[in-house]
Order: sequence, then structure tokens, then C-alpha cells
Amino acid sequence: MKEPITIIAIAGGSCSGKTTIANGLVSRLGREAAVFGLDAYYRDARDTPEDAIEVDTPAALDHELLLKQLSVLAAGNSIEQPCYDYSTHARLRRTRHFEPVRHLIVEGLFALYWPELRESAAWRVFVDAPVEECLRRRLERDVRERGRPEQIIHKQFTEKVVPNYHRYVEPTRAFANIEIDGLSPTGESIQTIIDRIRG
Repeated sequence: MKEPITIIAIAGGSCSGKTTIANGLVSRLGREAAVFGLDAYYRDARDTPEDAIEVDTPAALDHELLLKQLSVLAAGNSIEQPCYDYSTHARLRRTRHFEPVRHLIVEGLFALYWPELRESAAWRVFVDAPVEECLRRRLERDVRERGRPEQIIHKQFTEKVVPNYHRYVEPTRAFANIEIDGLSPTGESIQTIIDRIRG
């Protein structure tokens, strides 16, 4: 990569709309953009009882590897990114070959949490959505994609997701230079970000 890489970090609560916006940006920016999802860096928890698993705290992620691989990409080199299976809470043996791109979209709960990450991001986006809407979206997603019972999803959301959002995620809003309403039409949100990038 001869051109400098621009990092766009997108943070926000669980099911606030981060992933949808990140994927929409890639669709608009084309081959010069890719999503660098932080979820790939969850630590293996396959032997941990379901009720003891924590995915809504920074400690749940292998942030040392995350920051190292992000730095390699930013320097214009490829990486082998881990693959994580939410249904089994396991890090898989296979990896994803990831080539550097012009616009690297870093997306996840803690995209603005670690100083090294947010300081490398030219654009720091925080997506905000009401708790009730986030719960509705999470119930729909986890039942459909992760095969989890509604009762367990609701319990986890109430007892872990919301408290950890207020403790770890919401405070990172202060580092954002773009704020997005998670209830706004996705196209409008994506255009807002693109206008800032290209402005």
C-alpha cells in the first residue's frame, strides 16, 4: 500500500447499529474499504459455563493481538485475522487473510476504548440507540443467528450488557468526532460519515 491508510473507528452499544453502518460504508466505498471487526479477537471461552461468559468487557478481547495486527495493517502489510464462533464461544483454527485497504473500518463495542486504537483513527464514530431498541435487535439477532433462548438473552442483556455499556462503552463517546443516531435511516448515517471523510 503506497497511499496512507485511513482508520475509521465505529463504537457504540450492543446492537446500536455499528455493524450495519460499517458494512454500509464498505458498500459505498467499494474495494478500497474493509471492516476490521473487533469481535474476531474474543478470547476462547469454549470451556466456560454459559452464565459465566463475559463478552461485554474489554478483558474479554485479546487486545494485545488486536492492536498488533491493526498496526501491521496500518503499515501496509497483510495479516491472518482470528475467527471466532459465537455459538460455541471458541476461537477457530482457521483464519481470515486480511489485506491492507485505503479505508480500514474498525468496528466493535470497544473501538474507542484503548488509547492506541483511537489515537490511530482519523475518524472516531459513536453510534447511540435507546436501550429498548438495542434489546429488541439483540433478541432478534441472537435467536436467529446464535440459537439462544430469549430468556437467556434477556437475562444477559439486563445483568451484563447494560451495566457494562455504562461502565466501559458509553464513556468513550467523549472521544468521538462523529456521533450517529442509531435510529436514523442507515443511508443517512453512512452519508454523514462519508461527507466528513471526503469533506
